[in-house]
Amino acid sequence: NQTVNKQDIQNNNTHLHISLSRPIYLPAPSVDSFLADITSSVSSIHSAARRHGHYSSHKGKIIHLRPHNATIFVNDNQTRSFLSIPVSDESSRWAKRLLLPSIDATMLRFGQKAYYDEGIMHVSIASVKGNMIPIILKKRRHKDLMHTASGNESKISSIPLFQSPGCHQLADETRRCIPESIPIRLDRIQCDFGKVKNMALPL
Repeated sequence: NQTVNKQDIQNNNTHLHISLSRPIYLPAPSVDSFLADITSSVSSIHSAARRHGHYSSHKGKIIHLRPHNATIFVNDNQTRSFLSIPVSDESSRWAKRLLLPSIDATMLRFGQKAYYDEGIMHVSIASVKGNMIPIILKKRRHKDLMHTASGNESKISSIPLFQSPGCHQLADETRRCIPESIPIRLDRIQCDFGKVKNMALPL
């Protein structure tokens, strides 16, 4: 699973990651050749970014998170839920334009699926076992008798953490207390196959 690990600009050793691929599963003999292919792809990304000035003179690139848009996601097999902060639209466009094409090409060469068509790039900051989305929606309906269930909620893959402004006083107060944007520094692309094989390539 390719991830972008970042250290925040205060350099307090807080590490986060953004997934740049779906989870993948390869036979052991294919792992080394996959890592070599990814290394080549990332090297070409790095060279192109430097030529076009996408990185500053400092290590990596500053991208922005949008905590007001915090979202609860559930994984593909609905075994785990994640509290996540989406990347800003501008930063997401940059990553999808510069980083994803080469990584997707490697994925396809090894018979894997490309990144999600409508994928929302995000940083996950907490997780819990199970699909929490139906439970959260049920609790919200109890607080708002006018809100009714829509469709099969077990198939919903994400919901906003905060309800729309004006729908819930506590959510409005919480939203006002957090920043609209959080800058972080993207400094490397990392590829991990469990604890057996891993690779980190600086940006």
